[in-house]
Amino acid sequence: MRLRYWILSTLLLLAVISCSSVETAELQGKTYEYSSWFDGDKSEDLEPYRRILSEKMDESEKNSEEISDPEKYLDYLSQLDMTGKKSGVENKLKGFIAKYPEEKRGVFLLGVHYMRAKRKELANHFFMTLEKDAKFPWKSLLYNNLGMLSLQDKDREKAMGYFEKAITSEPPIAAPRVNLGALYLQSKSYKDALPLFQKALELDSGFEDAALGLGSCLESQGKFDEAHKVYARFAENNPDGLAVLYNDATILGKHLGKREEASELMLRYIQRGGKETAKAHEMIQGWR
Repeated sequence: MRLRYWILSTLLLLAVISCSSVETAELQGKTYEYSSWFDGDKSEDLEPYRRILSEKMDESEKNSEEISDPEKYLDYLSQLDMTGKKSGVENKLKGFIAKYPEEKRGVFLLGVHYMRAKRKELANHFFMTLEKDAKFPWKSLLYNNLGMLSLQDKDREKAMGYFEKAITSEPPIAAPRVNLGALYLQSKSYKDALPLFQKALELDSGFEDAALGLGSCLESQGKFDEAHKVYARFAENNPDGLAVLYNDATILGKHLGKREEASELMLRYIQRGGKETAKAHEMIQGWR
């Protein structure tokens, strides 16, 4: 079944954490919580994350040049790069690496910067260097991004290998599970995809692509009521999840016979700025 609303297998995760092995609870409140997911040039999809990061930037921008703590400055640089609105990030990252050559996370962030700028060869060079470093603390993020580069090269098998490595590496993150789940979903391997999406949502309850993947996996097996519950639960806690709202309305109207409820959800989707307004209006008319 075609995913109605899902960024399929094109996630780039950028995160900052404080040490090589930490419990998930310890990560709350750090830049890790505000990870960004990028899909080609669809910059509008990043706005919710950028708004959050812009607020964080306002708090630290004035004192940014005075930060002597490498941990805090690394956090600042990652925020700066993720907002996508600041210039000079590349030079600041290079300056950080020159000042703290032992801090390899700066090298990773520079690789991510190049990856986002579509300078794939440079990104791959830095990532491959870090892959050989047994002490590099962000192996799950590194393998996820190497998997993404492999997908860009249309090497599905290699990408799956990297995503498999990512989900067994530290720190535990949602993105590679969603990426791997998406590839399984493409090949209709629903039993393999399902636990990956479930674990991804467990790791990050606000990750909409994880909810969309899990719901789509259930829909593909004809489990529409279960898919509805996944979407409804996510929407209750994440009101900005417009794609989930759209999918949920479609299930209610087309498969569960709840047309009035479906129309209300689809109207809410339109009112909140959903992009598929023409299709949404067409479905509402069909449910009346």
